[in-house]
Order: sequence, then structure tokens, then C-alpha cells
Amino acid sequence: MAISDESIKLALEHGRHLDAIQPRAISARFVKDRLILEFDNGAEVAVPVALLPPSVRQAQAKGFVSVQIEGAGHDLYMPEIDEGLYIPDLCARATFGELAAAA
Repeated sequence: MAISDESIKLALEHGRHLDAIQPRAISARFVKDRLILEFDNGAEVAVPVALLPPSVRQAQAKGFVSVQIEGAGHDLYMPEIDEGLYIPDLCARATFGELAAAA
């Protein structure tokens, strides 16, 4: 299936629109059994570590995982375990999806 110039243009416009309306993470840290995300709109979200991928849970339990914000505030990266998380997806899954059901 060929991708047209028009579909690329529409996807880029959609991305710019989302960038304009979605909050961006400005800090991320582990505090005890939670991943705390702070956003540029003043909101703060705490995600239980138990709801994160197994590799993150295991590394955090051993105390050797740091977290960096990348992707203009939309991505988290944990270099010690080479793990990345997309913040909008993480927040949606933690509040409305299968992660919330598991809590």
C-alpha cells in the first residue's frame, strides 16, 4: 500500500494539533511504589509501579532505574533497562484501560 503525500500531510497536521493540546511532562520520578509525572499544565499523575511493564517493576524494586523525559514531553526513557513508555498511552491505560482494571 502506497502512502500518498496527502496522507502524510494530514498525519503531520494531526500530530501538530495533538502537540498543541496535549500536556507535556516536565518531570518524572519514582517515589516508593509510584511513578510520579508532572505536566506543564500543573497536573500531576501517580501511576503505581505495579501497573508498569515487568522490566520496569523489577529494576525499580532493585533501586537501579532512572527515568528521563524525551520526545518533547511525550515519552519516558529508562536507560539502565533500555525501556521506553509513551506517556499519553500510559496515562490512558492507567486510568481507563486494562491497567486500571488490574488495579
